[in-house]
Amino acid sequence: MRGVAVLSLLLLLLVAVPGGPAAAHDPLNDLPAPTSVPEAWNVISASIDNIATCLQTGQLKEIAAHVSNCSPALRVLQADAKRRNDQALWDRLEALYYSGDAIITASRQKSDAAPQARGAYDAHRAAVTALARAYPADVVGAQVYVCPMHPLERSLDPATPCPKCSMKLIRRRIPASTTYERPGAPSMKLTATLDHPLKVGEKATVTVNLAKLNGAPVAGGDLLTMHTQKIHLLIIDASLADYHHEHPTPSDKPGEYTFAFVPNRPGPYRIFADVVPGETSVQEYVVTDLPADTRPEPVTDKVTSLAAEVDDYIFSLRFDADAGGKLHTNTPTIGRLTVAAPDGQPFKELEPVMGAFAHLVAFNEDGKTVLHIHPEGPELQNPAVRGGPLLTFKLYAPAAGFYRLYAQTQIAGRPRFARFSVTVEP
Repeated sequence: MRGVAVLSLLLLLLVAVPGGPAAAHDPLNDLPAPTSVPEAWNVISASIDNIATCLQTGQLKEIAAHVSNCSPALRVLQADAKRRNDQALWDRLEALYYSGDAIITASRQKSDAAPQARGAYDAHRAAVTALARAYPADVVGAQVYVCPMHPLERSLDPATPCPKCSMKLIRRRIPASTTYERPGAPSMKLTATLDHPLKVGEKATVTVNLAKLNGAPVAGGDLLTMHTQKIHLLIIDASLADYHHEHPTPSDKPGEYTFAFVPNRPGPYRIFADVVPGETSVQEYVVTDLPADTRPEPVTDKVTSLAAEVDDYIFSLRFDADAGGKLHTNTPTIGRLTVAAPDGQPFKELEPVMGAFAHLVAFNEDGKTVLHIHPEGPELQNPAVRGGPLLTFKLYAPAAGFYRLYAQTQIAGRPRFARFSVTVEP
């Protein structure tokens, strides 16, 4: 049911809106029932591929959603088979219901779930591949295009504007997971220049240039808005002790953006630019480094730390880890962030920041793996709402090793960064 290596967590990918806030729509769990045979095949093909991804990444609990999304699609195909008076085709479609259910049943086994689910999936995919031969190739390979602002408005023709807002449609993606999706290979490159080499305590003005691989500049209109911004710059020093989250301002020159920050540690800094090109709707991370004349500090204090105090506010992390309290790679794990006020009482006045009550970013000591996590729930649209004291999220770490994790929140109009440390076992 259908890079530097950088990996991240996505909750809502297709809800990104160019030039505007993301809508509270989940493209996986809120997928509308198809209304035509080509759209039905689009759902089936995407869901088949997505089940394979879930098996590969160990996200077995997501499989049921993809099988479920295929049910209305199969009904559309059955109605078409009935119109064609093709009982044999109708029967083959009916059999697919049961082979899909077999994948769900196998994925929920308490032991050896993955191999059993893989076997059931292989049989199901073979049946779908055989079934596809009964339809024209352009029908089986049909694309669906949706409105970024109104994602339930869709068409098989990309030239059709949204009937509600007249916005240009983009190709629909049905994400494999609400927890983790591997970012696409970078389709652009990032370069940076400084007004002076980085120095501790001195504000540095940085100009970054974002260009496609063919050298064409990447303008704001080429990117989708994700969590209220088109570009998120995740900036970290070599010791993983000084994290900055910046949003650059476009200049008059296409592809050029500027920002300023104050480094608090010596040595160079690395920038991970979190972007979603409108052409693909697939999140990417593009990486560059900021030079310094000073030597970097090593990563130290590599011990688990799940509590932090920031301006007298107490932040605590807890994970539903294994019996030994260990986190493991390729294993979705529930995490809980709790915030207490300076008087020790549960704090319920977290303010929205970039459409969420917290943004959690974790950097692996390997220098190339970053996790970008958001709490569960829809993107916040009302700046007056408040949250806390408990935020729940899912951690999925594709690489083992030591991670420094930062929880960015906003309290009384000011950003607060709480720092934690975790180690992920293979």
